[in-house]
Amino acid sequence: MRSGTSFFDWTVFKKTVCRFWPLWVAYFVLWLIMLPLEGLIYLRMDANDLNGFGGSYIKEFAQGMVGNRAGGALPMAVVFGVLAAMAAFSHLYNARSANLYGSLPVRREGLFASHYLAGLSYLIVPNGAIFLLTLLVEGLGGYVDMQALLFWLAVTCGECFLFYSMAVFCAMFTGHILALPAFYGVLNVFVAGVVQLFYLTLDNFYYGFAGFGDWVYGIAKWLTPAWKLEGDVSYSVGYAANPSGVGDAFDYSRRTVTVWGLDTVGIYVLAAAALTAGAFFLYRARRLESAGDVVSVRPMRPVFKYGVAICAGMVFGVGTYFMLGGGELTLMAAILIWGVTGYFAAQMLLDKSFRVFKQWKGAVAVAGVFVALFLVVGLDLTGYETRVPHAAEVKSVHVGGLSAVNFADSGDTVELDIDNPNEIELLTVMHRAAVEDRSDEWHNGSTVGARLELDYTLNNGSTLRRSYYVDVDPKEIDREGTAAWALEQLYHNTDFYWRAYGFDVLEEEIAGGGRLDSAEFGHYDEEWGSASDVVGYGDDARALLDAVEEDMRAGRIGVRTLAGAEDSYRYNPRDCLSFRVVDPAGGDTQYTLEIALQDTASSTLAELDRLEANLDNEYIREAFEEWLK
Repeated sequence: MRSGTSFFDWTVFKKTVCRFWPLWVAYFVLWLIMLPLEGLIYLRMDANDLNGFGGSYIKEFAQGMVGNRAGGALPMAVVFGVLAAMAAFSHLYNARSANLYGSLPVRREGLFASHYLAGLSYLIVPNGAIFLLTLLVEGLGGYVDMQALLFWLAVTCGECFLFYSMAVFCAMFTGHILALPAFYGVLNVFVAGVVQLFYLTLDNFYYGFAGFGDWVYGIAKWLTPAWKLEGDVSYSVGYAANPSGVGDAFDYSRRTVTVWGLDTVGIYVLAAAALTAGAFFLYRARRLESAGDVVSVRPMRPVFKYGVAICAGMVFGVGTYFMLGGGELTLMAAILIWGVTGYFAAQMLLDKSFRVFKQWKGAVAVAGVFVALFLVVGLDLTGYETRVPHAAEVKSVHVGGLSAVNFADSGDTVELDIDNPNEIELLTVMHRAAVEDRSDEWHNGSTVGARLELDYTLNNGSTLRRSYYVDVDPKEIDREGTAAWALEQLYHNTDFYWRAYGFDVLEEEIAGGGRLDSAEFGHYDEEWGSASDVVGYGDDARALLDAVEEDMRAGRIGVRTLAGAEDSYRYNPRDCLSFRVVDPAGGDTQYTLEIALQDTASSTLAELDRLEANLDNEYIREAFEEWLK
C-alpha cells in the first residue's frame, strides 16, 4: 500500500513556483540583458565587420566580459536570495496559510523540501538558462570560451545558494515577513559591524588603542560573506609581453587567464549546506501558532531581547557621542540610555504591546552589565593603558607612522620591522613617555607632536599593539631617557634611516631583476607649485644613486634633527631626488624612492653638477643651478 505521506510534494512545489513567477522572471531578465543580449550586440558588430578584423568583438566578449560578469552575481544573489526566501516560505507568516499547509498529508520534511527547492529554482534554473543562451550566442559567433562560462556559472550558482540558504535560515526564526529581511541584513553584517563598534568604543575609552590584530579582521571577513566574496572572487585576462619588441607591446596570441575565489565559493557552499540543514531541523520543530511573532523560536527570545539592547546601546550610543561630543562620561551615558531603551523596544516587539515597563528587572540587568564594563575599561582595571614592555621582553617590533620632522620624502613615515635591541630600547623609551604624557593630539607650541605606532612581538609569542601622539620637547634632546632624546638617537642612526628610506628594498628590487630606469630632480615653489625633470637614465641614474648612498652612509643626506623643531614641526627642503625601478618586461613601476636634497650632500651635488646638461626644463634648471652655486 502506498504511504499517505511524502518527502516531496510536486503540487506544492509547482504552486510555489507559479505563484511567484514575477520574481524569477525579473531575475532572468536582468541576467538576459547582462549576458546573452549583450553578446548579440557584439555578434551584430562582427557581422557588420565594423573593425575590419571579423570576429574580434565576440571573441572579446567571450574571453573577458563573461568572466567579469561574475562580479555582478554578488549583489544579485544578496537581493534575490532574500526575496526568494520570503516568497517560498511566505506561508509561515500567516496563521491561516500555516495551518493549511500543516494539515496537508505531507510530512514536515516534504513541505520544507518542496518550498526550499521551489525558492532555489527561482535562481538556479535561470542561471542554467542564461548559461545555455550565452553558449549559443558564442557558438553562433564562432568562438566559445568554456572556461569563462563555467567560472560565471559556478560563482553565480554558489553565491545564490549561499545567500538563499542564509535567508531561509533566518526565515525559521521569525513569524513576521518584514522581520525576515531585517534578520537577514543583520546576519550579513553582524560580525563586521560588532568589530567596528567595539573598535570605535575602545578607541575612545583606551588611550593608545591601535585596533585589533589582523586575525580578528580575517575572521570578521570570513563571517561577512559579501565582504569576503567581493574581495576574493575575480577573473582576469592578460597577455604575454611581445618578445620581438616590434609593434604591440603584447603578444595577443599568448593569452593567460587568472581565476581567484573558487575555493572561497566552495567553502561558502559547504556553509550554505550546513545552514540548510539547520533550517530543516528548525522547520520540523517550528510551532504553527508562531505565525505573526517577531521571534518564532522561544529559546531565541532572550537572545533577541538582550542582543537588541546591547546593539542599540553600542550603535546609537556611539552615534550620539559623535554628534554631541564630550568625553568618556558622555559616551558612557549615551550607551547606557540607548541600551535600556533598546531593551524595552525589543520587549514591545516580542509582547506586541507597549505595556512592558513592569519587566524592569531585565533593563536593570542590561544597565548593570554596561556599568561593569565601564568600570573595567574606564578605570583601566586590566592595565591596558599603562603597560609598557621591557626591551628585554621584546623579540621584535613593527614601527609605523614615526614622524615629527618631515622632509616630504620617503623617510617621513617610518614603516620598519625591528629586532635590534638598541633600537627597541629607544622605542620603548618613547612608548613610556607617551603613557606618562597621555597626549593625543599634535602640538605646535614649545613641543612637537610625533606620531608613534608600535606592534610588538614578545618573546613568549604574544603581541602588543599601541598607537600614540607623543609629546616631544626639542629642548630635551640631550636629556637621556626622554622622548626627545630617544627620537634624536633614531634620527642620527644611519642604519635605521637607511632602512627607513627603503634603500635596502631598492637594491633588492634591482638585484632581483628590476631595472633602475631613471632619476628625477623635483622642485617645489610656493608660487608655481611642484615640477620635476629627469636628470639621468640608466648608467647616469645608477651613478647618481651611488653618490646618494655614499652621502647617506656618511650622514650627509636624509639627516633629521629635533633642534629648533619647536618653531615648526615640519621641515621641508622642498627639492627631492627620486629613483624609479621598473619591470624590464612590461615597464611597470616596481619601486620608487624619494629623498630630500640637502646642501651637506657633497657627493650627490658633485654628481648632479656632471648631469646638469641632461635637464631640458628651464624652470627646473634654474632651481637646479641654485643648488650648484
